[in-house]
Amino acid sequence: MRLLQIPLFALACVSATTYRAAAETNIPIPSPRPDFIPQTVTQHQLTQRTRLEGAQTTLADAVFLGLRNNRSIKSAYIDRVAQKFDLRVAEDRFSPQFSVSGEIARQRIGDVTSTTIDVSPGVSLQTKTGAIFDFGWSNSASIEDGGRTLTSAAEVSLEQPLLRGAGVEVNMAPVQQARLGERIDQLRLKATVAETIGSIIFAHRELLLAQEELTLAEDSVSRGEELLNINRALIASGRMAAMDSLQTEADVETQRLRVLQARQQIEAARLALLNQLGLDLGTKIVANEGLALKRIDTNLDRLIPLALSKRQDYQGQLYVIEQNRLGITVAKNEQLWDISLFARGRLGGEFASGTSTQPISDISGGLRFTFPINDLSRQQQLVQADTTYRGSELQLEEIRAGVETQIRSSAAEVRLLWQQLAIAEKSRDLAARAIDIEKVKLNAGRSTTFQVRSLEDNLRNAENQLLAARIGYLNALTRLDLQLGTTLDTWRIDLKN
Repeated sequence: MRLLQIPLFALACVSATTYRAAAETNIPIPSPRPDFIPQTVTQHQLTQRTRLEGAQTTLADAVFLGLRNNRSIKSAYIDRVAQKFDLRVAEDRFSPQFSVSGEIARQRIGDVTSTTIDVSPGVSLQTKTGAIFDFGWSNSASIEDGGRTLTSAAEVSLEQPLLRGAGVEVNMAPVQQARLGERIDQLRLKATVAETIGSIIFAHRELLLAQEELTLAEDSVSRGEELLNINRALIASGRMAAMDSLQTEADVETQRLRVLQARQQIEAARLALLNQLGLDLGTKIVANEGLALKRIDTNLDRLIPLALSKRQDYQGQLYVIEQNRLGITVAKNEQLWDISLFARGRLGGEFASGTSTQPISDISGGLRFTFPINDLSRQQQLVQADTTYRGSELQLEEIRAGVETQIRSSAAEVRLLWQQLAIAEKSRDLAARAIDIEKVKLNAGRSTTFQVRSLEDNLRNAENQLLAARIGYLNALTRLDLQLGTTLDTWRIDLKN
């Protein structure tokens, strides 16, 4: 009887020791199982990973290539050629305008044949006060059978408005409007380049996202194949029914299908990026960007004033308002009477063969006026200018509200995605640890493949959520940069005029 009690007592001690170890670690210690795979079980080779071929393209490389080759940017610079010439024409308003006119004619009247030559160089000048000065030198020669006649005279005229059209502010208004228009065109060019850079960044990250999704899909296939090999070993050792492994095989095939879909997404994203870069669509490229993230300051008291000082649409609308204010100045001047001082003179002489020279001396001056009685078109011009000005002010308020709304929304998105990123990282780490523990339990016979598959699904979801959170956070920073109007400053891009 004592011989039977000793093994029982020893067994009780072993059980108590095992229980205490389990209680201290909070992890159940399974009974050891033979760790071997029968020789009759064939180990299936794991699926080889996809090797992406092509030029490694960083985000900075993509932006540089886009600035050089993007068709939208090239088109914007072509438009700038005409826009700058428009400004040149407007600023040439007060420059002397030279011209030469002439005519050579030969006519026959009866038996008389004559040849007439007229050459008249001239210059016209408009001053900033509204005065118009014209000078011309008329030379005419007539050659007939009976003799020759030559007429040469200088013609000078000067006209200075006193009310309508008079004053530096009114006459400089078209030039000032053209200069403001040039600034608006420059802001539009900056906006076009910034938006194009944003599109390139988003396209580059779409390719990066597709590449990372391919990596995650192949990781899932590898884990599934490892679990499938474990199942085959358990089946061969008699510890699992063959039918219990069917769902694992189905899961592996599903993940292989996901790999194919990820490859297709890579190709679509690659073509979209190449189109943005203006490169040959057959070019092989691989997106390369570090996913190191950092938290940024989203203080609205700093961001909103920064956006109002940098946003191209808001600054451009300020210039539009100034243009419309000048339009009101011109329209008010048009309501005045047209009263002008003028002076004209023609000095020279007429020379004819066989006769003495006949002097030419014609001088006149006076006051010219036009008083409109019931012309409503002038008043219509003022009404239209005033309504345009007030409408542009309302548009500025609307743009300001839109800018503030976008900044508040983007700042909140950045803060929320940063929190989601921390949660996603923790969720992924916990899901990976849970699978490792469950596989140990499965090898010890304390778990089932169903539980491992469920945890695999959780890990896949956690990895996808983490990847989406990382790319989403980076894209949110890019959107905030665009809405602040600081994209060019961020990339240190200084556009040439």
